[in-house]
Amino acid sequence: MEVTRRQFGKLSLLAVQGLPATAPPAGRGGLPAPAPYDFNDHAGWTSIFDGTLKEWDGNPAVWRVENGAITAASTPERRVGTSYIFWKGGELADFELKLEFKLEGDVHSGIAYRNWTDPRRGATLGPAATPPAAGAPAGAAGVPGAARGARGPQAPLDVPPDPRWTLYGPGLDYDADRRNSGNIEERGTARRVLAQRGSIVRTEAGRLPQLIATIGDHDALMDVMKADEWNQIHIIAAGRQLTHIINGRLMAMVLDEDQTFFTPKGLIGWSIEQFGSGKVNVREIWLKKL
Repeated sequence: MEVTRRQFGKLSLLAVQGLPATAPPAGRGGLPAPAPYDFNDHAGWTSIFDGTLKEWDGNPAVWRVENGAITAASTPERRVGTSYIFWKGGELADFELKLEFKLEGDVHSGIAYRNWTDPRRGATLGPAATPPAAGAPAGAAGVPGAARGARGPQAPLDVPPDPRWTLYGPGLDYDADRRNSGNIEERGTARRVLAQRGSIVRTEAGRLPQLIATIGDHDALMDVMKADEWNQIHIIAAGRQLTHIINGRLMAMVLDEDQTFFTPKGLIGWSIEQFGSGKVNVREIWLKKL
């Protein structure tokens, strides 16, 4: 095939830049379109799960490794209180986190980042959180996930929550019923939900969060997540911007400009919550510091 001088120049430039000699599909104006993102390309990333819990801190009565994944289960015969497991690598500021997540049954969970362990810290970030209603379950105040998904009277917990393994702060909500999955939430402060699935939100001190734009229909995006199957989750925390991506689809984004609440760094981990029954499974955990 004859190559014109102009085509040769483009191919030469690609070669100099170390890019494939085959030009990517042309975008508008003749410019190259972005290359598809490969979730399984781990160049520049660090694996933080070696098949053991050596790098993780969680209640040993709750968390274990099974079939190459970090798991926790709660059943009617052995009910587990809300419990987190977190990475022992220290507090992270700006980063990207990729992992595969699967929930089985009717369990509730969530992925935490830029979190802390002291429940009193949330009250210092802004207006005091609403106290628990009269008759709320013992320990509901200050226990993330303690009051969600309640379905009437519950049997006593066989493994109660432990403050050593309770995290507070921003996170990706992820439940088996998928109704709130993908939301950007904040546990342990008065803000609670920062952005629902399908929205881009800006927060500012002294104002209600502002909906800047929608990125999809809330209910339609729920179908992107596969029930009882592995799902690919990608979280980006860069400065004041928090971004949630699930199975290659943007779920929610927050521009957190509320200085009274914003936390620039913290712990990463995830939970099993005390309501519902089922199993949390996490594998292929990769981290990139920005």
